[in-house]
Amino acid sequence: MVKILQHLPEGLLDLPASELHTRIGDHTLIHLDGKIKRPVFVSILQHGDEHTGWDALRDYLRNHLQHGLPRNLIVLFGNIQAAARNVRKLPDQPDFNRRWPGQRIPDDAIARRLRAITEKMQQANLFASVDIHNNSGRNPHYSGINRLDKPFLNLASLFSSRMIYFTSPDGIQSSAFSRFCPAITVESGLSGTADGREQTHTFLELLMTQTNLEHVPGILEHPEIYRVFATVKVRPGTRFRIGEADQSRESAFIIRKDLDFLNFQHADAGTVFGWADGDMPLLVQDQQGRDITEDWFALKHGRVQLRQAAVPAMITQKTQAILDDSLCYLMQAVHPNTLNQITQEITQEEIA
Repeated sequence: MVKILQHLPEGLLDLPASELHTRIGDHTLIHLDGKIKRPVFVSILQHGDEHTGWDALRDYLRNHLQHGLPRNLIVLFGNIQAAARNVRKLPDQPDFNRRWPGQRIPDDAIARRLRAITEKMQQANLFASVDIHNNSGRNPHYSGINRLDKPFLNLASLFSSRMIYFTSPDGIQSSAFSRFCPAITVESGLSGTADGREQTHTFLELLMTQTNLEHVPGILEHPEIYRVFATVKVRPGTRFRIGEADQSRESAFIIRKDLDFLNFQHADAGTVFGWADGDMPLLVQDQQGRDITEDWFALKHGRVQLRQAAVPAMITQKTQAILDDSLCYLMQAVHPNTLNQITQEITQEEIA
């Protein structure tokens, strides 16, 4: 059941993410009126330990509610119960950002609820959709896009000149909404940091006053675009921990404790990701789900290392995030002049 409100519950802006459950429930939609009627959709707290979206939105609303919002705003509050415990999701829950309409989504209660929200928003003539997240490892701030059309690039550039293009995993919010409006994922660094909160707040200020995402003067002058081509996971059943190489081998796989310093850095062939006994502990899949581990990683003298140069991103230092999702992604830099060529290649892959 999706609860829809036409105003903010009294005192909601005074509450941190951990206390929102006292006033609202999971997947509450709040519609707020503004001067421009075509709404912006903002999704926050799909993962309960990623608080920057709510913190920045609170700052924005405090600045504008008294004198009126520049345009209509629809806010989706995601996993409020998980936010109460400051965890990504509760043990009995699926990942809320893997249940939006897609190609291979289980037909469970969460998926049905998110499908209903998607269908409702498809009728709302949205100006843009923004899903605000945090990383669980050290990353620069960036936007994620699922299409390379100009409105998507312009929308992403309002947050940062750094952006990534990806088509996997399945069932994410931005991908579902990209079928009917410009949609992005905003990645605001580690949860709770002041710089992420400030940059996200500034982004909301910019976005809510835009009137045309086809042309945003000065925004796309120097974009830094990457294309995700692989997801790196720890193989199911592999015992692992995050730390340093040692002789005790308490785990079959030890992930470098400083691995997240490689996020958005060029990593040469031979770069060590960790140390392992026995078989290759990593599973690498391309955007179509094919196993390409042997192309990208080797196990040499107990060291798990890259076979080819790549740019890692979203490396996490949280064990539960690795278990629930992935260790990281691998990317390649995209020159802006090749965007049309890449779009054609992607279209051909989808047809095939």
